[in-house]
Order: sequence, then structure tokens, then C-alpha cells
Amino acid sequence: MKSLLLILALTGSIVHSGRAQLIDTLLNVGTYRLYFTISKGKGVPILFEAGGGDDASVWKNILKPIAAITGTTLIAYDRAGFGKSSLDTNRHGIVNGIIGLETGLQKLGYTGNIILVAHSQGGLYASLYAFRHPKQVKAAVLIDATTPCFYEENRLRATQHIIDKDLAKVKKTNPGSYYQGLDFSSNINYVRKTPFPQQIPVTDFVAENPPFSDEKERDDWKQCHQMFVSESPNRKGIMAYGCGHFIFGDNPPMVINAIVEAYAKTVDQAKSNEILKRGIAYAIDASNTRNKTEAAYRHSEDNLNSWGYQLLQQGDLPKALKIFKLNVDLFPASWNVYDSYGETLLKSNQKEEAIRMYKKSIELNPDNKNGKKVLEEISKP
Repeated sequence: MKSLLLILALTGSIVHSGRAQLIDTLLNVGTYRLYFTISKGKGVPILFEAGGGDDASVWKNILKPIAAITGTTLIAYDRAGFGKSSLDTNRHGIVNGIIGLETGLQKLGYTGNIILVAHSQGGLYASLYAFRHPKQVKAAVLIDATTPCFYEENRLRATQHIIDKDLAKVKKTNPGSYYQGLDFSSNINYVRKTPFPQQIPVTDFVAENPPFSDEKERDDWKQCHQMFVSESPNRKGIMAYGCGHFIFGDNPPMVINAIVEAYAKTVDQAKSNEILKRGIAYAIDASNTRNKTEAAYRHSEDNLNSWGYQLLQQGDLPKALKIFKLNVDLFPASWNVYDSYGETLLKSNQKEEAIRMYKKSIELNPDNKNGKKVLEEISKP
């Protein structure tokens, strides 16, 4: 994700002529309004479905290079109750969500062929949309998408129980999350009965480091993706090595390349060749920039620390541990790196090693009050 900020400065060498027309609009879709952000181009449009709790802004760092390479229309939107979209508290759930999306797309004039890109719980919406429009959906790129397979009866019941305990806290402050949680089980079970059409080409990414601490859950998540891919010869599975749940943030070029390839198959051979050439040029620039960025991180204590905490927020604990350990190795005289590494070790249940790190941090900085407090707590028998 960090490297993409630099990559965007390089895309001028590979873009099609002209600037994409950007449109932000809030549409009445019946009893509520949906916010759409559109990069207008020519060709089969690409619709982006964000994960649970996210809105259209989650895609902002990859939309520009995709528009530059493909020249087609890109559509992202905030689902009901999130971002700038409102919510009808009497008509919620995944079916009503898709009906609202269909109404919005119709008002915008996009009722024909389309390509779907979806992340996490957005995969449920993409699946239902494809089920309802099997002839119009020409391809899909699924990014560590939620699968009904993973949420078998016992796991779904347990997950819903955990969700229900926190629902009352967010009903007034975050109605979108409230109804998303309330509808979680019914959404999963509905999509279970409306499988993704097998004739639609799908590229299915699965994270090497899914957003679960339990090893069985991580294995089951991957196995369900493998099963999904095995159900049709039109599906291709890709293990995103070194990536957490937000694969398009950890490795933007890989995801962008898959989207570009899917789009290139919707145009004639000459246009496809040009698009793929631009994609290759972007990938080369991206690779060079990524290497430069990561080299810079290796020489910056603060940036490595920030990177580690970003990985923690994304649920990628194993990779975060490696980054914080690297920071300790590179900056052994800094009390802060030991403090951060100790905090992360605690999250991974490595208590003894965490104690050692906190002791070293306090040794280097006797004024580290928070470190002393944590050390006192975890040292209790």
C-alpha cells in the first residue's frame, strides 16, 4: 500500500490519452440513497464491492492505475448505512442491498455487461449479483472473499453469538454495522442457496495470512477457497503469499494485474494487446518502486514501526512480528522498538519473550511508564 503512493506518480508513462471523468453522486434508490463514485471511461464497466464495514474509499489507491491501464468505467459505492449512503431500517439485508444496487446502476445507465471485483464480505454481494445476472457478469475477481462454506452451522452460530453481544453498543452510533451484524447469518444462508454461476470466469485470491488467530480457522478458510475454485474449470485460485486479508493493500500490482487481465478479455485482440502492454509497464514500474520503498523502510525506525502497526490493524500478526523483530535487530539502542515488539509478542501469546522485551525497553528508558505498567501486569503469577 505504501509503495502505491509512489507508483501513481509513474503511471503517466503508461496511461491512455485524456483524463478520466470523475463523478460522485448520491442516488435515490427507493427508500434510501446510495453514494456512487465513478471514473467514467469506455468499455465494460468494473464494479467494486467493499468488505464488511468498509465503503468505496477503501479502493481509492488502486482505482487510478486500473483506470489508466484499461480506460474503462470504474464504479465503487457505499453500501447502505456506510460512508455517505443512508439506510432504510425496515428494509435491510443482502437481498434489499442488491435491489438497491440494481436500482442505482439502472439510474446511472449501467444495465449491460459488467465485471465484478469484491473483497471479504463484499464477495457475498458479488455472488448474489452474479446469481441474479449470470449473462451480464463477464468476469469476477474475488479478494479473500467470505464464503458460505467457511461458515458451517456451528461456526456460523458461534460467530453470530459473538456479533450479537456487541450489537447494542453500535445501534445508535453505527447503524450500518448494526444491521450488517444483525443480518450476518441470514446473509450467509441466503447466499448458500444462490451459488456463484459456474460459467463466469473467476480469479479467486486467498490470503496466506487470513484474519484469524486460530490455526484451524485459517486452514478452513483456505480450504473453502480451494473447494470453490475446484467446482468450475472457469475458476483460477491464487494464493497471495506474504499477504493479509487486505491483499489489494499488501500487493496492489498482483490484484491490479488480475483485474486488467479480466478486462482485456472483453475487448478485441488489438485493444487487448495494448491494455496488456500497459499492464506490463505498470507492473515493472510498480516492482521497482516497491523495492525502493521497502529499502527505505529498512533504514527508518519510525516507518518500520508504522508498517508493523498497519499489519496488526489488517490482522496480519505473523508478518507484524517479523517487522517488529527486524526493527529490534536494526535499532537495538531504541527503547521504543522493544516496547512495540513486546506488545506484539503479547498479542501472539509469547508472554516470556514479551516480558524480556519490556524489561529491555525500561532499561533503555526508565521513564517508560506504560511499559512499566504492562510489565507489572504480565509478571503477576
